[in-house]
Amino acid sequence: LMVSFSNKLIYTMVLHGIEKVDFPKRISKRPEDLIRRLSERLGNKKNGIIDIKKHKWFQGFNWEGLRWRKLMSPLRRELKGPLDHSHFDMFPPELEEPPDEFSGWDKDF
Repeated sequence: LMVSFSNKLIYTMVLHGIEKVDFPKRISKRPEDLIRRLSERLGNKKNGIIDIKKHKWFQGFNWEGLRWRKLMSPLRRELKGPLDHSHFDMFPPELEEPPDEFSGWDKDF
């Protein structure tokens, strides 16, 4: 009974669609609109990818630069050498060993 309730709930949410999704405040209107339109199959209609390229979110984007791999990175970071990792987050080493895996998912490899 609990599983069927969950499936019904998920099905109901899917039926309501993207219109019922509350986006976080930090997502402005243009990316929100793009996400909503992509969920409505933007890019898979008559004009194809052109519809995506013409969306307001991409206004001023250099598509040819992307195509020819000539875009400059928006991030400018000076490196002290080829082994400089100062721009990466530091995490403590993992001391715990992962458990052995015996499910057999790879037996036919």
